[in-house]
This record gives sequence, structure tokens and C-alpha cells, in this order.
Amino acid sequence: MSSVIIIGAGKLGCSLGLALQASGYSIEAITCLHHDSAVESGQILKVSSFFNDPELALGSGNIIFLCPPDSQIKPLVRRLAKKKVDWSRYLVYHTSGLLSSAVLYPLKKQGAKVASFHPIQSFACKQTPPSHWKGIFITLEGDEEAIAEARKIIRTIGAHPLLIDQKNKPLYHAACSLASNHFISLFSLAVEILKEAGFEELQAIKTLKPLVHGTWKNLKLTCPGLALTGPIVRGDLMTIRQHLEALQDFPLALKIYQQLSLVALSIAEKRGLKSSQIKALKRWLQDK
Repeated sequence: MSSVIIIGAGKLGCSLGLALQASGYSIEAITCLHHDSAVESGQILKVSSFFNDPELALGSGNIIFLCPPDSQIKPLVRRLAKKKVDWSRYLVYHTSGLLSSAVLYPLKKQGAKVASFHPIQSFACKQTPPSHWKGIFITLEGDEEAIAEARKIIRTIGAHPLLIDQKNKPLYHAACSLASNHFISLFSLAVEILKEAGFEELQAIKTLKPLVHGTWKNLKLTCPGLALTGPIVRGDLMTIRQHLEALQDFPLALKIYQQLSLVALSIAEKRGLKSSQIKALKRWLQDK
């Protein structure tokens, strides 16, 4: 099974298509909601069969990836299930990190083998190279046959399959969002604080990027508990107090700083920070 249809060939769908093509899979057809986007994705993937109507993509291929936004998956599935095709010849995957394979039940009822297929990776553009998939984890849950084929696909593109219980997907997806999406939010907030300290925005970004890169290098070498540096893990009460005072005029940043510092404090406690320092820091961080 090597012929693929991608419904929703946006940033993730198009990037997945490039990775599959690089591994020997054939992209038979793609769809995008808007014509211009479909043309663009068709050019990137060098696919001549591109459509706005997902129903028109059916007929060729035997593996279907549904890659639209989460809110569009359920109505899309219901629409496709009304299409009179031999669904027993299809494996159907959706790439949502939140939704389970249960959302694909209308297609399963028609004979398709279904599963969820969520890459734990971020895709910022349609032309994300296949190397971006190397070494990442892709979570799976659903029908045994669909999972078995997905394992082959995942290993072929250089990633690692990881089974997940469908009831845990919302909690799992929240964790992924914290690590990825909200990291960007935190970085953006740090840039805004530097601007308040007199930095130009571009200079603030350039200044923080090497720091983030160095932190990531530390994390790659060890676990979060050992990679953590800074005043919390040192028990530097004076520095923390001055940070809190400096952030008084920025209530959102102050609240985020306090909450994340409490998480860091739990790490510092495991690393042997003195109980007297822990008590003092907790009191300040909790405004007590």
C-alpha cells in the first residue's frame, strides 16, 4: 500500500506529503479548502490532481490522510461517508492530536480501517523538509490493521510509532501544546519584557535566541531536572525578590513568572535545595 490521498494539504498535510514522497510513497491526489492553496500545494508536491472538493480526490490511492483543522474533521468524515465508494479498500488516518479515532466511525462503518496518526512536531510552513520528521514520535490508536500499516509508514519516514490510549488524548495534547505552542508564547512575552527594558524588538529576539538555543542543548544532553539553571535552583532569594519587584507593573508576566517558578522550585527541591530557602521562595511566589 503506497498510494496516498491527502485531504487538507496545508502546512502539516503538505509536509507529510513531502516526507512520504521522499520515502517512496506516491501522492495521488490532494485537496485544500481554497483554490489558491490547492494550486500551491500541488506545485510543491508536484501533483496534478488537486481539488477543493475532497470527494473528487477519492478513487485513486488506498491510504487517506485527513489533515484539516480539528473542528473540520467530524463534518468532513460524515460527508465522505456518504460517498458511494468501496471503503473497504481504504486505510483512513486523521492527524489530530486531540481527537480520537472514534471520530472516524462513519467511515469505519462503511468498511474502512481507521486510526489517529498524530506527529509530535510543529510545522510552520508547507515546505518543511522530510528531515523534520526524522527521530520524532507519532502517536497512534485505532484499528489493528490501520495501526500496523501506520507503523510501517512511520518507520519508513524515519520517525518512531507510539501507541496511546484514546481516553488520554486531550491530556496528552495539552502537554504537547505546553511544550511547543506555549513555549513560543513564553518567548514572545520575554521579548515584550525586554522591550520594556529598553531593547528594540529585533534586538530582543536576537538576544534571547542564543540563550534558548543553549538551554535546548543542555536539555538534549540530560533530563529537565539536571538541565535547569538560574536563580531558583541556586536558591538565590535576592535575585528572585528583585525579579518580582520589577514585574509588579506587568501583572500577566508576574503571574506567569510566579507559577513557572513554583514548578522550577519543585525541581530544585528534588535537587537538594535547603528547606529554609524553599519556604521563603514559596511564600514570595504565592504572595503569602
